[in-house]
Amino acid sequence: MDGLGRTRRVLIALLVVTLGACVVAAPSDDPVPAESATSDAPAVRIGVGPEQESVLLGAVMAQLISDDGFTPEVVDLADADAVRQALEVGDVDVAPGYTGQTWLEELGRENPPGDPRTSFQGVSSADESNGIVWLRPGFDLEAGVGGPPADATLALWVTPSVAIEAPSIAELGAALAETPDAEVCLDAAFGERTDGWTALSQRYSIGPTVLVEATPTEAIAGVAAGQCLVGLSTLTDGRAWAAGLVPLADPLDVFPAFVVSVQVRDEALARRPGLDTALQPLADNLTSSMLGALNARVVAGEALDLVAMVGVTQLTAPPSSGSTPSPSAVGTPTEAATAGPGNETESEPAMAPGSG
Repeated sequence: MDGLGRTRRVLIALLVVTLGACVVAAPSDDPVPAESATSDAPAVRIGVGPEQESVLLGAVMAQLISDDGFTPEVVDLADADAVRQALEVGDVDVAPGYTGQTWLEELGRENPPGDPRTSFQGVSSADESNGIVWLRPGFDLEAGVGGPPADATLALWVTPSVAIEAPSIAELGAALAETPDAEVCLDAAFGERTDGWTALSQRYSIGPTVLVEATPTEAIAGVAAGQCLVGLSTLTDGRAWAAGLVPLADPLDVFPAFVVSVQVRDEALARRPGLDTALQPLADNLTSSMLGALNARVVAGEALDLVAMVGVTQLTAPPSSGSTPSPSAVGTPTEAATAGPGNETESEPAMAPGSG
């Protein structure tokens, strides 16, 4: 893809500059001096993109490390590519990461796996040579959206009544066959690509369907209003969770995994003992439903810092007392599904496995 090639050329250029600077300095075998977690130590720079979810994750990370005595500094960057480049060259120390995005964009690989474990292992292993450590998440895949890790993959959303008849995409074909005029609302590019809806419908034996072009926000609003039977967005879409919609399970792992975790420069870990421990609760305990509910609170207008505090409380709570708030607790369907533009950044859904 042209965009991918351009991103990689920019990244390579930045790395050449960095490596060139390293050649000038005399090599040293001395270990990197550690810094104590005090206010006198340099701030831990957290890189975030403009997307609502990236900003929220950055705020959660900032509060986690602040609670452990580190001084956070959130660095706002232009987009996900800029965040990654800043992490590569050392302009930031940590950043929230999505395995599927890194697999496709930063590593330039095809066919991102749908299995979260495979996705994480492939990305974390490949990034070792880049000096980037991915904090290993908890894996309770049998718990679905209520177990870690959080996965910001694509999802097909329906109302609870539809989900009773079709709890997963495997049953969606039968539900659509019963109502042949039902509309499936999804991004135009996903609907047109052979490795988008065509590949998904073939894997799940879904027959001819009425496809309606819609952005993720329009798709979720359409499902909530009863205009669309199914809407395509991400699994952590705050509007969908606030509207009380239900994501259909993807038992064949057709959608690529976008496991949410923390990326840290190994140099930052060496200089700041305990930084990984401070951030580990996000990797260990964040779930898709928890992140979706937190996003929903932001969509409903709650202050970002307060939502981040709720997230930290949930992430660090003992297992017996921790719980994820229900969608109904974070905003009404009308408030969330009809929220004005600007609360979430629209983006084209990630491509299905097989995209080049």
